Amino acid sequence: MGIHCEINLCKHLDGAFTPGSTVSGCIKYAIDEDTVFNRITVSLKGNGRLSMKRKQSKNRTQTYWNKEEYVDIDNVIHNDENGEKKLPVGSYESQFSFTLPEKIPSTLYYSKYVASYDITCKNTYYIRIKFKRPGFLSFDKKFKKEITVVSGITPRYPNIPSICGERKSLTQLFSKKNSVVDIKATIKTRIIKPGDKIELTYEVNNDTNIVIKDIETKLMEVYTFTSENGRDVTADKDVKDTDSKTGSIKAGDTKSMDIEIIPPSDKVSLDYSKMVTREYVVSIIARLPLPHRNAVLKIPVQIGEEDVIRLHGDAPPSYWETMVEDTKKDGKDDVDFKNMGEKS
Repeated sequence: MGIHCEINLCKHLDGAFTPGSTVSGCIKYAIDEDTVFNRITVSLKGNGRLSMKRKQSKNRTQTYWNKEEYVDIDNVIHNDENGEKKLPVGSYESQFSFTLPEKIPSTLYYSKYVASYDITCKNTYYIRIKFKRPGFLSFDKKFKKEITVVSGITPRYPNIPSICGERKSLTQLFSKKNSVVDIKATIKTRIIKPGDKIELTYEVNNDTNIVIKDIETKLMEVYTFTSENGRDVTADKDVKDTDSKTGSIKAGDTKSMDIEIIPPSDKVSLDYSKMVTREYVVSIIARLPLPHRNAVLKIPVQIGEEDVIRLHGDAPPSYWETMVEDTKKDGKDDVDFKNMGEKS
């Protein structure tokens, strides 16, 4: 028995879907011999899977897991539970239309070694068609096509200028005065739309008898992964081409600076998941000479649209794509971590 499937998606121009939007299209399938099917089901599914592996010893690895279900909708298009009739050889079509839930996380592929953990995390959404045949020795045939979901954010900060500050006290031998480095910043807004600038003004007051080497500002990307038992692992890195430096600040001096940071277009916050978050932080670092630790002010920001729902309407299908056959057995649909994603 051979089955061939194609899917025609009504897709947005950028190829992505948003929470609350409609995923619709048409599946064409053909069978090359008369076949009995108990059920043929078209589904929209979405889930998240997290694996964090940590090597405890040469022969032992501890794995921490988590999983989330975002959408699971089935539409039965053929039902013959008793297996009383064969579906004739031929080609068939089935229209489908599903609505994505609100407040679901974006599609994500992450695979990286972080702080002694081998982390693999994936948020996946897909259309699937399953052909169920009678008999214990008959395996179901499944084909699926992944879709990309791009979610917005729920603002956690007021969309107005905010003032943030950090004070670092230094211990200095043979000095009776209080030695402090004060960093104060005013940020125009902490809610940043994709493509917009992060605008802030900062002031550093060097009330010590040492020289501050320089001031660095940069945008940082921070992932937080949480296992089922509550274990957190954080991975942060600098966002490329967002850093800037100013010169030194003499003892007793103050320096002010206006800063603009333009986040890359692909850098957006990831909300609506208890398993993984992706956040962004503006970091202002006053670099101090040894043995002192640097003074650091971190300002969290959110980057993304505010719960945008783009309706795809009744536009005609955009193109045909061959569905990939899903060869995993029942009960193992969504738990395969092999080839989960690109290295980031």
